[in-house]
Order: sequence, then C-alpha cells, then structure tokens
Amino acid sequence: MNRKVLFIGVFLLPVLYACGGKEVMEAPVRNEFIKVYETSADKLVDNIQVELDGVQDGEIHVLSNVRLEWKYLFDQTETGTEWFTIKSVEEVEPGHTVVTYDAASLLSLNSLDSRSGSLSFSCPEKSLGKFLSIRQGYSRRFLEEFSDEADGTLVITGRQTYTTSEYPVLNDDYFDYISFNTWAVSNNEFMSKNITLDITISGGKFYDTDLATYRVNVPLGTGPEKSNLKYLLVVGNGERMSARTTFTFSTANDDQVFVHIDNFSAYQVTEADMGGMFPDEDFNEDEEPDWV
Repeated sequence: MNRKVLFIGVFLLPVLYACGGKEVMEAPVRNEFIKVYETSADKLVDNIQVELDGVQDGEIHVLSNVRLEWKYLFDQTETGTEWFTIKSVEEVEPGHTVVTYDAASLLSLNSLDSRSGSLSFSCPEKSLGKFLSIRQGYSRRFLEEFSDEADGTLVITGRQTYTTSEYPVLNDDYFDYISFNTWAVSNNEFMSKNITLDITISGGKFYDTDLATYRVNVPLGTGPEKSNLKYLLVVGNGERMSARTTFTFSTANDDQVFVHIDNFSAYQVTEADMGGMFPDEDFNEDEEPDWV
C-alpha cells in the first residue's frame, strides 16, 4: 500500500508542478546563422550608409553555416541612374562570402536626397534570412529656393548679411546636414578668386570646427548649372538644436562680387547614421538589427 502511494505521489509531482504554472518552456536554440560584416569581423551591420561621394570596390562580408541564396533590389528610378551595382559575389572560403560593389557619387546631382535599396541573403529550406538595407543620402526636412528674391536666388555682396526664417523642425534630432548651392560672379575681371561666404547657425555649431560660424570658399565665374554643392554637418550646441534655429549668410568681399545662394536644404541624420559615418566615436544606438 505504501509503495502504491509512493508511486502515485512520484507520478503526480511533475503534473502538479506544471499545473502550478512554474514550468517554463524554452524556445529551441538555432544552430544556423547568417551574419553580415562591412569591414571586419568586429563590426556586425544590419544596414550600410554609403558615403556621399560614392564607393569603389566596397565589400560586404557574409558569414554563414547554411547554403545561401542572394538577390538585391534597388529603385534605380529614384535618381535616374544605376547608382549601386554588384560587381561580384564570391565564396572565398567555406561559409565566407564576399560581395563587392560600386556606388556612384550623390554629390554630382547637387543634392543629398536619399536613395536606397536592399540585399537579401537567405536559406529557404531552413526558413532563415537576412535583409541588409543600403542607403545613401538623407531625408530632406526643408528646402528654401529663395524664389521670392528678385534674381530667383539669394544674392549678397560687399558686407551684406541675410538671415533665414526660423526652422524649429531642427529641434527633433541631435544632428543634421545642411546643403546649398553657391557661386559668385563679378564685373571686375581683375578680381581675386578668393571669394568667401560665412554661414552662422543660431543654437548649434558645425561638427567639423565646433564653432557657430563656418567659412566657405565660393567658386568665382561659374553658374547654377555647375556642380557647386556645399554640405555641412551641424549639431546641437550642448544637446539638441535650438527650437528657433536660423542661419545667417554674410560676406566680406568687394562690392563688385555677387555671391549667389540657392536650394538651401536641411536633412535629418539619425544617431544610427552618425555611428556609421564615425565608427570610432561613441554614439548611442537604440535600434535593433532586423534579423528575420
């Protein structure tokens, strides 16, 4: 009798334990993997931010212990040009595939407007895949064409200044790119070609100099049809950008020099983008990889 009771007790123990809600079902651990690296085995990536001036013979390293299929999708109509091309896909050693690519310069379009695509590495029979976003440029937040000006562009000469409208939208993020087209003309054929334009930001500073004013060299004797894009990275002064950010253009040139400014734009740059542009610096990264 005692043995029977003991047997029943031993049999019911795991059942009662499970019914008590204490049993935890663990998800099975997968041994298959697909890992993507951009430059070395120390830097896992789930997206690649292509440099504004383009890349030749760029490499993407894929490590995996499954058989891979790959494809890529790019909307080449975004800019009317095949800006991203795959040159080769080579398995250099078992489980190590190197994708070599070329990406055209964005600056020749006189714009930093974003263009994008994606690469897909997958193993269908294992229901395993990895999508890698490829991006170049940034999302434009505003554009000032100065169409209300008499010349259709902003023109300043001598020691004139011009202050833009307030752009509170810049308060959303820590980092932004600004860009504008600028060129200079003069009716003095003996004028020096050392033409300058100063741009000053309120409530922020320029990343390259850590100062609120940046001096830009302006080409003399060209026009809007030329590639005269200038682009500068601006950051918040202390923390975020001022809620009432303005930009002031000024010159200290001869009165016979006329500096033109057109298509003044600001682009959103996220902390994830900053981490891609400056991998050796410490930026907070909250985004999770998009593993599938």
